[in-house]
Amino acid sequence: MKSTPIILDVDAGVDDTLAIIFSLLSPALRVRAITTVAGNVPVSLCTRNVLLTLQLLSGRIRSLPIVAQGASKPLRRKLFTAREVHGWDGIGNASGLYDKPALAASARSAVDVILDLLRREPNTTVVATGPLTNIAAAITKDRATMKKAREIVVMGGAFQGMHNTGPAAEFNFYVDPEAADIVMRSGLPIRLIPLNVTEQCLLTPADLRSVADPIVRRYLQQITKFYFDFHRRTINVNGGYLHDPLAAGSVAFPSFVRSRRGYVRVEWSGAYTRGLSLFFPRLAVRKNAELPDWVKRALRKKPTVRVAASVDASSFKKKFLKTLRHAR
Repeated sequence: MKSTPIILDVDAGVDDTLAIIFSLLSPALRVRAITTVAGNVPVSLCTRNVLLTLQLLSGRIRSLPIVAQGASKPLRRKLFTAREVHGWDGIGNASGLYDKPALAASARSAVDVILDLLRREPNTTVVATGPLTNIAAAITKDRATMKKAREIVVMGGAFQGMHNTGPAAEFNFYVDPEAADIVMRSGLPIRLIPLNVTEQCLLTPADLRSVADPIVRRYLQQITKFYFDFHRRTINVNGGYLHDPLAAGSVAFPSFVRSRRGYVRVEWSGAYTRGLSLFFPRLAVRKNAELPDWVKRALRKKPTVRVAASVDASSFKKKFLKTLRHAR
């Protein structure tokens, strides 16, 4: 089976870690690098979580990817975290159950690792499941190299009135709305997996009991307990959403997700709408239409963003669990 090379850019909370484990175990994906960005927790903890996960999976995966630490804060703002969702350490307070990882991150920055890998391996897919600070910085530094990516798959944004942070936003876009807007209007090929689609995919405690490998099963149960408890306590859901695994899964199983092509912009200057994501398809615009100039300019160009509109949640979850169950 031919595998798709990917770079994972993560803020290594619980669902990011599920996405990492899935991606490493999936025969459809080949993880070339994992870069970290501040988001769910500070970036140093994100990096520690990635290294711990890789150490636990060593011997069960084909090769260890490069790990590189990235931005410690958003482009123009103070860091806003989600420790109430993911625990103080980002993985449900489970890191205290393990020794400090013996593995180490690269001395190079996340941006340099992303750019170097794309120069050497064009057509690699970038899967970003945290705030888009690293990706925006890479585009700003070397747009020509970022254009070599096959596509940038982003877990972020929310439509149809959905939000989980502030009055109007999804968490990743809320944390660094300036970075999100830079990426969305970059003209690069982007596939956006928004909150209103990811929340159709729910993982439950019962699902994890079927994982055969005892070390993997125990780790999954340890890191998800806090996450599941948060969802049960706040929205009375017995489980947790597979936000970030769906982003990786859309690369492994693209037929499970249906998308619409159009334009996306992210609000960063509004008093109440920080991180709000706006989607509009390409439409014919009359010359005298009362639209902002940037809208008219945008509509003259071919849209490069595909926004997921629906998912075959049942089929995706079956494939996701099958991948975890086959860990050896």
